[in-house]
Amino acid sequence: MRSSSFKYYVFYDLETTGMNPAFDQILQFAAVKTDLNFNQIEEYQYRLKLRDDVIPHPEALLVNRLNINDIMDGEKEFEAVKKMHSILSASDTINLGYNTISFDDEFMRFVYDRNLLNPYSNQNNQNNCARMDVMPITILYFLYQKNALRWPDINGRPNLKLENLNELNGLAQGMAHDALVDVQATIELAKRLRNENQDMWDYLCQGFNKDTDLRRIDKLDKIILSNGMECEKGIFIRNRFGYKNNCMSLCLKVLYQEKMNRSFWLRLDTKNFASINSQNIISELEKSTVKRKTGVPDFILPINKKYNISSDKKKNLYNSNLDWINSNPDYIMELLDRIITKTYDEVDVDIDASLYTRDSGSFFFNKKRAEVCRKFHDIDNNSLRSDFIEGIEFDDIKELAIRIMGRNYYSESSEYIKVKFNEYLASIDEGDHYDHIGSKRNTIQKSLNSIRSKLDDLSKLDSEQIQILESFEKYLLSK
Repeated sequence: MRSSSFKYYVFYDLETTGMNPAFDQILQFAAVKTDLNFNQIEEYQYRLKLRDDVIPHPEALLVNRLNINDIMDGEKEFEAVKKMHSILSASDTINLGYNTISFDDEFMRFVYDRNLLNPYSNQNNQNNCARMDVMPITILYFLYQKNALRWPDINGRPNLKLENLNELNGLAQGMAHDALVDVQATIELAKRLRNENQDMWDYLCQGFNKDTDLRRIDKLDKIILSNGMECEKGIFIRNRFGYKNNCMSLCLKVLYQEKMNRSFWLRLDTKNFASINSQNIISELEKSTVKRKTGVPDFILPINKKYNISSDKKKNLYNSNLDWINSNPDYIMELLDRIITKTYDEVDVDIDASLYTRDSGSFFFNKKRAEVCRKFHDIDNNSLRSDFIEGIEFDDIKELAIRIMGRNYYSESSEYIKVKFNEYLASIDEGDHYDHIGSKRNTIQKSLNSIRSKLDDLSKLDSEQIQILESFEKYLLSK
């Protein structure tokens, strides 16, 4: 992206009740607005009250060192989310953080959607909004600009968690996993990286623009297989490849799906394809294939002397696999057919998790649906909101509106809404609620089992953590 077309950064961070963006809840939101030189302009911080229909995961409370009593007070989700939406969707703004694209942005999309707000407004060209992520940028500096920072080493291996970077480099003062501390640490991290190499910073920032990303991939060296298929080859940088692999893999692009804004890359430096039994080869090729969204780095770099720091062993395997693919292009065509035609087990997706599965997609892709959502937000009287809900013609929007009222304004809701919301609460304990990838809502029993398992081994807990678990257990038993 061209930073010259923007005026501000908004760095932000979330603390949550767990890892599931569809079913877990934001507990803390912190953001700092800066100019493009990282000078602070404004600070925002909101703490949210735990909803009645959310059961936190004990692991999240331990990481954030939150006692259950600490999250029983705070702002209503509906009220806080409207403020967050306004902050992150402000014109001429790039919003970013550390691992925000993979984690925080997904939480924001789902919380926007279930509160009938546009989930894509923070990447809206009409508003001149965009998003970035400092974590993949940091990985590139770790690989190619070693003098930028002191790099954490945990048990003999690099570890680029923000808390480790902060501790070693003194980025910000305060407790890790406090949202505002993490934001301040991320700002200082970005500042140091940019100051170390401005050209590198600008190059990587531009990679978050879809058009720029596509142009760069198109400029990669290409090979033409014996069947005439043209494939780009490059160095795929991804945190999940692991630091023993330098977070990289030598890959071949085998498919690009323009409508879905994604490509598929075959890793050629992890398995010897020639040694795999022919009966298993397609499934093994599929396991070696990684999906990538355009403009959402993980970066793709050209394979050359400047960037390639893979081992000779991996380079030899890569070249051997290229030769094998060129001699066996039919296997690649079978792989593509499997990717394109792949189906998933259908589950009854809960309305809170339906953003990616409902036929209408985002409500804001349809004018009539978008207008209903806007009208709901324009009403500032809960009695009138209740009346409005009963007349909503779209069942999915009506259900979400009922849940908004039940979660935030139960006592001010009509009897119709109270009945419907109580039915929903009862269904959480009575049946399974699935998200878009088949995961279930957390339940009281799951959290109780987790607490008891952790309390069985006190040697791994300090006194504060023990108190957190015991208080949480008491709370769950009282529900």
